[in-house]
Amino acid sequence: KIVDAAFGSILDSIYARGLENRFNIVVTAYHGFVTHSGKEGLTDFLIRKGFKKDKDSDDIIVAGGAVYVKDRNRETVRNVVAALQKESWAGAVYTKAKKQGSLKGEIKGTLSFNAVHWNHSYRAADVLVSVAWDDRKNEQGFAGTDFATGVAGHGGSSPYEIHIALMAYGPSFKNAAVTNLPTSNIDIVPTVLAINGLKAPETMQGRIINEILRNQNSRPEKPKKKTISVSTGLKPGKYTVTMECTTLGDYRYIDAVGVRRTY
Repeated sequence: KIVDAAFGSILDSIYARGLENRFNIVVTAYHGFVTHSGKEGLTDFLIRKGFKKDKDSDDIIVAGGAVYVKDRNRETVRNVVAALQKESWAGAVYTKAKKQGSLKGEIKGTLSFNAVHWNHSYRAADVLVSVAWDDRKNEQGFAGTDFATGVAGHGGSSPYEIHIALMAYGPSFKNAAVTNLPTSNIDIVPTVLAINGLKAPETMQGRIINEILRNQNSRPEKPKKKTISVSTGLKPGKYTVTMECTTLGDYRYIDAVGVRRTY
C-alpha cells in the first residue's frame, strides 16, 4: 500500500505538470510468490545426513539453495546430490555442466547451471537445489505451494514464481497493446537503451522488446516450446527433472522446472 501510494504521487506529479508525453514508465516485479509448506531446511537436512557438522561448520556452506562443499570434494558433492534426489521435498538439482555449454549436469539426473543462466567460473556453488512445488491453493485461494520452510517466498522454480506481469506506458510504447511473447527483466535495459538511441554493450544480455515499441513494425519471431529432461535411478524408483522453456530466436526463457519420482 505504501509503495502504491509513493508510485501514485510520482504519476500525479507528472500529470500535474503536463509531462505525460515526456516520460516512459515500466512497472514489473522481481518474482512471484508461493505458499510454503516445508518442515525441514536445507542446512538441517545436511546436518541430519552427516554431511555438515553443525550450523557454524565450514565443511559445507549453504546460501539459499546453493551448497558450497569444502575443497570442492567430488565424492561429497555426488553423495549430497544423491541424498537430495531421494527427498520428496527437494525439487530440481543442478551441478556444473557435463561439458561446456551443455544444459545437462555432470552428475546423472541433474541439469547444469547453464540451464538456469547461473553458471560462473568461480562464484557458482557445487550444487544448486530448488524445492519441489505443486498447484495446491492456499486458504486465500491462490495457487502455488512449495516445500520450503517459512510462510511464503520466491526461491523455487514453479511458474507461480517465474511468471510475472510487465506493464509499459508512455510515448515510446504502443497504446493498449497486449503481448504474450516471453520476456525477462534483463530485457528492460536493452529496451530502454534502444528507446534512447543507445547501443547495448556486447557484454549485455537480454533483447529489445520490439513488440511493445510504438514505431516498431517488424514481425517478431514465432516462439517455440522446448522441454529438457534428465533422470536417474533411485533404487528403487526413478527421479526425473523436466524443464519447460520458451525460445524466441536466440533467447531461451524458463517457464517452470518440475520433478517427478516414481517408485
